[in-house]
Amino acid sequence: MRIYLTNLGMYNEGTLHGTWLKLPVSNEEIQTALDTIGIGGRYEEYFITDYENDLGLKVDEYESLSELNEVATCVDSLNPHDKQVLKAVIEMDSSNVSDIVDIIGNLDTYTLNANIKSYHDLGRYLIHESGEFDKYTIETLAPYLDYETYGYTYSCNVEGKLSSYGWLEWCY
Repeated sequence: MRIYLTNLGMYNEGTLHGTWLKLPVSNEEIQTALDTIGIGGRYEEYFITDYENDLGLKVDEYESLSELNEVATCVDSLNPHDKQVLKAVIEMDSSNVSDIVDIIGNLDTYTLNANIKSYHDLGRYLIHESGEFDKYTIETLAPYLDYETYGYTYSCNVEGKLSSYGWLEWCY
């Protein structure tokens, strides 16, 4: 995650004075970045004019640096699968920065099946791979099965959604 910190006072005076900060960083590095853009003397306020992250997370211009740094620290500790789950949750929930640390702490309440990209895939998975139906029943009913309708109907009755990362389901 990277953010572009900008001196608000200088910006209001017509000068864009800022620096990129790659998170996570130490408190000393945050202070160095603030010093670099002139915060602490005549100017006291900063804001975030740009950001980059691969999570799909929206960062507000007045987001807390400590919260952003905590999120970046937590994200860096995730394994690749959990990071994909987090991306799917953010896509589905439009979560804000203050919620992300809690979500990361509860990633075990979500399941992500990256192979399911459509209701048809979901229905096929539920019928053939979930273990809910025995092989004889599936073979008997195969000509009559509408995987897409079955998958869609299932999705209406559970806490889950299709994301660009696959089928995301959660249990509370």
